Amino acid sequence: MWRRRPNAAAGRGSCGPGISHGPTGWAAFRASLEHDFLHAGGSLVIGGMTAATLNVAVPRDLLKGLAGLPGVDVLALAVLAVLLAVCSEADAFVAAGLTSFSTTAKLAFMVVGPMVDAKLIALQAGTFGRAFAWRFSATTFVVAVTAATLTGWWLL
Repeated sequence: MWRRRPNAAAGRGSCGPGISHGPTGWAAFRASLEHDFLHAGGSLVIGGMTAATLNVAVPRDLLKGLAGLPGVDVLALAVLAVLLAVCSEADAFVAAGLTSFSTTAKLAFMVVGPMVDAKLIALQAGTFGRAFAWRFSATTFVVAVTAATLTGWWLL
């Protein structure tokens, strides 16, 4: 089949003469590294700023009070993950800043955050309707919190 074409290279992924696929070799590696670093770096800066803001804006007594109640600490951080809606790359920075909470609560924060957040609920409501979005988000929230709690209880 490829032999019938005048440009034999066309069968091997070439777009034709004069069309470039972008950088190759080390240039492609460098371009990919630069893109990933800048993308992740922005998310990490946002996560660091969020953690710092939480530590300054929220009274320590409130955080210690929530962290001291077993079960409530997991739910509190799970709800915080939904409300913050930060990138999953930034969740670890925010969780690391919440030192008074248990490891299981931090795990719930990092599991629930990428699965259910305000942006996803709005997107699902616009795409599938409010009823579906609320049912789906509530079910996902319960499953994520349960999985994180069981994993934290069993392994941590």
